Amino acid sequence: MKPKKNPNRRELLTTLGILPVLGISSSSFSKGKSQDKVDALTGPTFITRSDQQDYARLKTMDLSDPKIVAKQKKMPVGKIGNLKLGRIISGSNLISMNMHARDLDYVQDLAANYNTEERIFMTLKRCEEYGINSIVLKNHNFKQFRLSQYWDQWRGKMKWIADVITTDIDKYEELLVEHLELGASAAYLWGGASDIWYYQKKQDNIIKAFEIMKKYDIPVGICAHRLEPIMFCEKEGLVPDFYIKTLHHDRYWSAHPKENRRFIEMFEKESPKHAEYHDNMFCHDHEETIAFMQDVKVPWIAFKVLAAGAIPPQEGIKFAFDCGADFICLGMFDFQIKLDVEFALKAIAKSKHRKRPWIA
Repeated sequence: MKPKKNPNRRELLTTLGILPVLGISSSSFSKGKSQDKVDALTGPTFITRSDQQDYARLKTMDLSDPKIVAKQKKMPVGKIGNLKLGRIISGSNLISMNMHARDLDYVQDLAANYNTEERIFMTLKRCEEYGINSIVLKNHNFKQFRLSQYWDQWRGKMKWIADVITTDIDKYEELLVEHLELGASAAYLWGGASDIWYYQKKQDNIIKAFEIMKKYDIPVGICAHRLEPIMFCEKEGLVPDFYIKTLHHDRYWSAHPKENRRFIEMFEKESPKHAEYHDNMFCHDHEETIAFMQDVKVPWIAFKVLAAGAIPPQEGIKFAFDCGADFICLGMFDFQIKLDVEFALKAIAKSKHRKRPWIA
């Protein structure tokens, strides 16, 4: 049987009940796979022997081992609120199977078959091995996979930041509390909500969500794909513990022309025309973003720095740190982690003369 596809951005928005407002048809949310029974001695079946050995190594790895700690310390850190985080934060779209694969329809199924529950645990542990000590997660990730087992059985220490996904301000606090009860160490307003509320002239909801989060003893952030919600927060005098804003250049083949870019296109039906939006761009305003963020005194986590795989890691990571990001949020498969960390360490070391000072 062909695996069910997990939701893309528009399908997820449908489940949240906001697409009818934007004139888009509905779609359903499907859960990811989870292996119910795993042999405690051998682990899951892998294609290669080395893969099976790596599974055993990672599962039994003691993160307090001096050799592992020495490796972790190579990762530069910064502070967000009371949290000390590595400058790479793991993204979770590869767990959610939100692949942003443009017109490559097979990628969704490929990722769903590769990123089993066990593979995800391996990915998290490998992140921690290399000093990536935090990840962005959503409550539905815990419904797709038994993620709590990573902390309980794999002795993981990973902190996670809650991406609270809803555009219903009346349900915001209830959903936030659900994330906190699952163990979140911080939370932020979903970028889709910021963008949509700004577009619908419901900017007060951004303030309300911020005030709700501030009631809890956690670092609080505001996320956006567009610059305008961040500018609004600065104008209103909101002082979050961090911003999460997309950052990537548009010098890649699938980027559509600037004159064809529209504010809300990311949340509308994808166009079949190559010169228009088709799940292909996440930072429409990189030059304006870089210029504006120069003077922002709030720590900045840049995300979508590789334009969902369209920009080579070495290039996208360097661009983000050179242009002022304090942290980058990077979705990675397990086999990408080591090299991405190497790129980040080199980029940070060479970014001493960047215009925006390190805020965190």
